[in-house]
Amino acid sequence: MCWSSTLNSFIIITNKNGVFLMNENLTSLECIQTIEKKRWLSCTCSDSTLFLTTNESGSNIFQFNLLLSFHFMKQWKSPQSCNSDEVINNIAYNNETFALIIENETNNKKRIELQSLSIFDPLWSTIFNAAYDFVPWNNRVCVLKYNEWLVIDYGNSRLFHVSKDGQ
Repeated sequence: MCWSSTLNSFIIITNKNGVFLMNENLTSLECIQTIEKKRWLSCTCSDSTLFLTTNESGSNIFQFNLLLSFHFMKQWKSPQSCNSDEVINNIAYNNETFALIIENETNNKKRIELQSLSIFDPLWSTIFNAAYDFVPWNNRVCVLKYNEWLVIDYGNSRLFHVSKDGQ
C-alpha cells in the first residue's frame, strides 16, 4: 500500500493481482482497470507517477502516470531493475530517487540500493544482515528527512537508519 498526495488516496495492491484506489475517508474502493493484473509486490508514488514492482525472481518495475488514468509509461526489467536471482521486496520514492530493498535468492543477502530515476543507475548500495525468510513483505524501507532512509528488518526486530550516502 502507498499514499498518493496527488490523488488524496491510498493505492492498494492485493495478492489476487489487483491494484485498487481507496479514498482518504476509506469509504470508496475502486479497481484500477487500466493496470494489468500481475503478481505485484510493492508500490510507491511521486507527485505524478505510480511505481509498482513484481513479485518474482528478476523483479520488474513498472511506471504509470497518475494524472492520465494510470496510463502505462515504462518498464524496467532484469538486469536493469535487479539481477535474475533477486527479488525487489520494497520500493520507496524520494526526490527523483528510488530506495529498493533487494533480496538475493542465491546467497540470501539483502541490500538497500538507491537508484537515480533519471539514469536508473545505482547511486549506492549497502548490504544489511537481515533474517532470511520466504515472506518478501517483511523488510520495508521508508523515507526520512534529509534524504535518509529507515529500513525495517522484521525477522530480527531491528531498524536500520541509512544516511543519504548509504552509510
